[in-house]
Amino acid sequence: MKRSWLVALALLLAACSGSDSKEDTVTGKDAVQGQDGRLPPDSDAVAPTGDSVGGDDLGGDVPAREGSWYKLTVELEKGPGVNCDADPKATCFDGAECCTLVYDRNITDMPTKFSFGSTHIAPAVSFAVTDTLYVPTFSVITLNFGIIIGTSDKPPATDTSGKYPFSGFEPEITVTIYDKVLSSKEEGSEGEIDVTDWAAEEGGLWAGTLAGTIFQKTTLAQKLRARVKASYHFILPEPQGGQ
Repeated sequence: MKRSWLVALALLLAACSGSDSKEDTVTGKDAVQGQDGRLPPDSDAVAPTGDSVGGDDLGGDVPAREGSWYKLTVELEKGPGVNCDADPKATCFDGAECCTLVYDRNITDMPTKFSFGSTHIAPAVSFAVTDTLYVPTFSVITLNFGIIIGTSDKPPATDTSGKYPFSGFEPEITVTIYDKVLSSKEEGSEGEIDVTDWAAEEGGLWAGTLAGTIFQKTTLAQKLRARVKASYHFILPEPQGGQ
């Protein structure tokens, strides 16, 4: 009788110690993410962001930022004088090799980057942004919106928000890189500049996007091409020329 009691007690203790079952282990996605898909605070995993650049979504969705900035991706067709051995390469257009450069620039509190006001054209008002960089490759990026408030003899180029197709007129984007100048005003260029926020006074917001193909300014028969895609967000500085 005593032996039977001891056997029963041993069986009871064995049952209580069986909590290390494999069914308690969570595997797969929820091992890193919670049931609602959010990463736990102490997780080492990196959540994807909308700021990645690549594939057909060059430029990407840019997170909300303050101040004056732009993010531009340029895929420049490789050709004479274009040496991008140190830059990322990609296949573009008709299978040609392209140099890919991304310009993610904060130009807040840099008034010399802006040309805004009525110098030499009063009472008309114009607006442009020019950014010169020396590393990693000498580049000049210009977004020229032309005259934004016109007069009877100086008609406006960008006098309201809206979509402006690439043409021989402003607004335009010009990219100087590897001593090549490419512009949306050159024949063959296709795309558009979308102005989502328009302003004409100090402190106003000028923002939008652009995308398309631009061509080299040259007398040569063979013009280099570049794909461009950008988001921009500018706070207008103090105007020049007293306007």
